[in-house]
Amino acid sequence: WHSAKGGDVAIDCPGQEILERTSAVISDRMVEARLTAGLPAAGRTILASAAQRMFLETLPQLVERALMYRSVDSQTMHALAASVEDQEYLRSQLKLLSLVAFIGNGAVLPRVSGVSNMPLETNTVVRFRAPPELQVMVELPNQGTVVGMGIRQGVTLICGGGFNGKSTLLQAIERGVYNHAPGDGRELVVTDATATKIKAEEGRFVCSTDIRPFINNLPLGKTTDAFSTADASGSTSMAASIQEAVEVEASTLLFDEDTCATNFLVRDGRMQQLVSQDCEPITPLVSRVRELWEAKGVSSIMVIGGCGDYLDVADTVVSMHGYVPSDATEKAKAIAQCMPVVIEIPQIKYGPALNRTIIVPKELAAHKPPKAKTRWSIALFPSDKLSSLAPPTISDAGAATHERTDEPEVFPELDLTALDQLVSVSQTRAIASMLQLATQNTRRRTMRSLVSDMCTTALGDLPAGHGVAGNLARPRGIE
Repeated sequence: WHSAKGGDVAIDCPGQEILERTSAVISDRMVEARLTAGLPAAGRTILASAAQRMFLETLPQLVERALMYRSVDSQTMHALAASVEDQEYLRSQLKLLSLVAFIGNGAVLPRVSGVSNMPLETNTVVRFRAPPELQVMVELPNQGTVVGMGIRQGVTLICGGGFNGKSTLLQAIERGVYNHAPGDGRELVVTDATATKIKAEEGRFVCSTDIRPFINNLPLGKTTDAFSTADASGSTSMAASIQEAVEVEASTLLFDEDTCATNFLVRDGRMQQLVSQDCEPITPLVSRVRELWEAKGVSSIMVIGGCGDYLDVADTVVSMHGYVPSDATEKAKAIAQCMPVVIEIPQIKYGPALNRTIIVPKELAAHKPPKAKTRWSIALFPSDKLSSLAPPTISDAGAATHERTDEPEVFPELDLTALDQLVSVSQTRAIASMLQLATQNTRRRTMRSLVSDMCTTALGDLPAGHGVAGNLARPRGIE
């Protein structure tokens, strides 16, 4: 039966991360599985006998094997529930322990490949082991006492030579915002739920964002207190991404030097001598990262391999060698003292967090609702008024509007490839449905309020076309 002619039965399957989904719904009175069934057909004719067997024989067998307690391995099922409970509890304890992340001893961090989320299972894999100076002990409800490396609040650097596991550790931390299934290897890698990866994204769209803490005094007197562009540079995109994350109350930011704009990270002493601060619009992150923590309460975890200036502003330095971490904080402080550098003091204070007021126009879904094409792409079908998505301007009332152009109508797409912590196309489908829902309420509200409303809306209440949505998963507010 499984062919282009139908006969297939499918359900929205989970991956390594455990997400709230609509493919399975559990209540006090029932367990409901939501699936699709392609009717067997020959041309445009349904094959009645095959369809009958499908509904009266195959489906009951699937229900018996998958949804009946007597058919499942109860020990495995209870172990899954206990693991999730432990991960939720551990995440709830991070702030009380003044931590932003915890990596348990014995964790398997490397994946099979860059395109696979499955754990690397070889005899040579190096399991994680916390350095004694950074060890933290936590008592979990089910597993009992666990020991691992606690990453403290503040500014943490992950340093080391190339190919020694720096980025692998950061990637595990960035996925630690989700719970993981037993056997994944990262069950005890738990991160602050708001932790957000920041990277350079040349060409991204920026709308009405105050990026003055990082970019100010542009040539020709152009201001950046409500900066908009349809083609951001690497440094501008990072400034906007940080401001957007802080706007929705992210309390931890994640950076990998390899995916950041160098001129946004640092401006060394020689460049300071060549180009004076008055002539440089960019305030590098090294000049702001301590202020982010001390004034805003926003911690940073940074993979650094070449920007030694960050040793002067770090609270903790973890060195990776042969995939094994060690505490290099005291050594880094000694180096910083012996080889001092000049870190420019910003000319203005950071200022308040963004709190933009927006309206999601109903014209955004005029032709048909937004649709997730892949995990990283959402197609939009707006009216002629918005279809060109011209760079927005700010009205006298302070709301972002779009100017109509004479360009031919081309339906745009939202490019989400820079969202490294978006892990399932089901989350992207939910974002598309949330965009549609947002167009049904055109009142003016803050971005923070809009995100909060979407995060508290039940997945089952999101627009689902003509049926019940069985293929949605909960995205985080920042995505």
